[in-house]
Amino acid sequence: MDFIKLCVGERFEHDMPEEGMSIVLANGAPLLTFNFSVSPGEIQAFLNGTASFALFAEQNHLFFLFKIEGFLDWSDLAFTIHLAGDETIDAGEAYLPFNLVLVEPDTKIVKGLRMVTVSQEFRSRLAELIRKQASEPFDTMTYYRGIGGLYDKYPTASDLLKQAVIIEQGGKTLPITHTR
Repeated sequence: MDFIKLCVGERFEHDMPEEGMSIVLANGAPLLTFNFSVSPGEIQAFLNGTASFALFAEQNHLFFLFKIEGFLDWSDLAFTIHLAGDETIDAGEAYLPFNLVLVEPDTKIVKGLRMVTVSQEFRSRLAELIRKQASEPFDTMTYYRGIGGLYDKYPTASDLLKQAVIIEQGGKTLPITHTR
């Protein structure tokens, strides 16, 4: 992916769904875009609310789960490295930044930017899941059917969260209270 320049008050000139969310890798870091109409109070919640992240993995499918207190309850986005171009995430020993972008859907103006890091353990788990995913053969239709099947099995983000492989709040790894 090419270098992305983002600035509050300027247009977001990149592809994204109308009124929704998307996740891509940009220079080895997740870029999570929220394309929502929001009030000034919601912008403040986006900028200042406690951010939490989790990963769900099953049948070589990977979901990012996330929430921002006061802005967004637990939500999810499916992800496959096979559709990420030449991007990847290295295991590394450093914290991994999640770049969060809030965009007004009608004007495409960036309303908020934020970076929240996750721990080395989260980064390591994500890199491992992506390596495993990359090593498997990929078929687009099979992928989307598999995602549909997982949504049938786990219809809400909360259902996916109950089976998460790791959950973090603001870089702090939280204990997983379920068993597999």
